[in-house]
Amino acid sequence: MTELWQQILSGLGSGFIYASLALAICLVFQGTGAVNFAQGVMATASAYVAWTLVTRGMPFWLAFVLALVASFIVGALIERVFIRPVEGSSPLVMLTVTVALLIGLQAVVALIWGDDPQQLESPFGGGSVEVLGARLTAQQLGAAAVVLVTLLLAGAFFRFTTLGLRMRAAAQNPASARLLSIDVGRMLALGWGLAATVGAVAGVIFAPTLGVSPAMMDSSLLLALAAATLGGFESRVGAVVGGLVLGVAANLASRYVPGIGSDLQLVVPFAVIFLVLLLRPQGLFGRASSVRA
Repeated sequence: MTELWQQILSGLGSGFIYASLALAICLVFQGTGAVNFAQGVMATASAYVAWTLVTRGMPFWLAFVLALVASFIVGALIERVFIRPVEGSSPLVMLTVTVALLIGLQAVVALIWGDDPQQLESPFGGGSVEVLGARLTAQQLGAAAVVLVTLLLAGAFFRFTTLGLRMRAAAQNPASARLLSIDVGRMLALGWGLAATVGAVAGVIFAPTLGVSPAMMDSSLLLALAAATLGGFESRVGAVVGGLVLGVAANLASRYVPGIGSDLQLVVPFAVIFLVLLLRPQGLFGRASSVRA
């Protein structure tokens, strides 16, 4: 029983990574209708920025904040330069643009920092804590706490602030938002910037666990896409819940399902995507859309 509890808690720790990326993906999808396949490599670039600043003597948390600021600016610029020109295009065009961003940004990251893996020291120390018989490291607990606070702040921002409500209005009904004198273009750019920031939190805070490399978030992105599919691309709560559920499911499957193991752990998100799209395409928390003839 203790081993099972250990696997569940470890899965929740990984699930916070997927939840952060899934939330960022949902924020972009709700604003533009595009699935941002470059979300993972954007988070990777943020981790490299933080690693560079830390290796030059900057305290971790200051480097963390500066990496988030840089991520926000880059996210907004990407929307302006690459997404705005194809706004309103077919989903296939938007898909092609984000895949091109994935390939291009990953090449830029490798060109600037190289392919050799780097290590970022944990800001939470090397200790561990026992939780109901299971042992978790300080890095796992601290990272989960930071991501959880970030997710709560993002939810409060969209629910209780004027700017957050304007961004939601611009994403859900651009025509009506323009009638209310809302600058829809500016709101969408801010949305991409905020999504990049949320993804960057996962990239930087989990870098000590994952190691800093150009491909560090590749498998996490796949699980985040599965989490967004499971919860529903139109539901921020669903993205978070989906990330945590998938983190636990993937961990338990790799440990207890014969033939899977850690090498075939990515079979789980593929199976989830297939089943959800087959049985409930809108996701567990999404609403089915109806089209009138």
